[in-house]
Amino acid sequence: MRPDIEGVFAEFDESLRVPAEERRRLTEVRDSVAAELGSVASITRLVDVGSFQHGTEVRGYSRFDSLVVFSAKPTSLARAVELVTESLPEGLLAARQSPAGDSVLIDQPDSPGLRLIPAFEQRRAAPLSLADSAGEIVLLPDAARRWVAVRPGARQRLIDRLDEGSLRASIRLLLAWKYRTGLGVSSYYLETAAVRQTLDQPSFSPLWDICWLFERLALDDLAALPDLSSPDQAGRVRAAPTLARRIEAQYLVDRGANAARAAVNAYIDENFDAVGAHLRSVFGATFTG
Repeated sequence: MRPDIEGVFAEFDESLRVPAEERRRLTEVRDSVAAELGSVASITRLVDVGSFQHGTEVRGYSRFDSLVVFSAKPTSLARAVELVTESLPEGLLAARQSPAGDSVLIDQPDSPGLRLIPAFEQRRAAPLSLADSAGEIVLLPDAARRWVAVRPGARQRLIDRLDEGSLRASIRLLLAWKYRTGLGVSSYYLETAAVRQTLDQPSFSPLWDICWLFERLALDDLAALPDLSSPDQAGRVRAAPTLARRIEAQYLVDRGANAARAAVNAYIDENFDAVGAHLRSVFGATFTG
């Protein structure tokens, strides 16, 4: 691998991005879904969230996520998923329930497609203090299938404010690693970890940045993280549905941290072939340079 580590990471990041044409097609599908759901009395709107909205999507893996916001709390998450599925016209879209049972997936022939996540309005005694979508509060299922309050607009603004060229790239790297390894950890959790790292420590180099991210994830044992974009800025983000799933995922996190540290040490020793080998063990054979 060549010594220009910043250039190598930049090229890999570019290879992970979803092409503009695919993004356009998915947006058109999303718009058609929004038009169909717009006639359902119990549904108020769709709110785009996740990696496509934040500009961190991974080609071939990320779904276009949208919240289907109900005007009132459904009787259960399972019923909410049923309501979303039933509201889609039969035959128009190939919709199916996600394996976790917390969303509806709409597959596409040339991409992972869409994910529709049930959510509902939070009842408020007074109007929002913020006049824009950053103050909008909805409740959606977290990794443990529990309803949690979030502010999608606030998360978007936080990422926009913090990103000076490295945050989105770090998030995309974590997501690419997650998809490659099959890591059973919430993407929102990994995004939250990257946001925390950016707040605590300025970017130094993409290699060091991702190493520090992995090492801190390993040190934390995937414990719940504070969500600074939550309504009270004290909400907790869970990594996985259960403690058992956390323990299972920890092995992959530790292995990633060890490989990233080995890559840093090899770079210091100017052993660039070893750097490439260690990084390919984390991100796969497509990591070249």
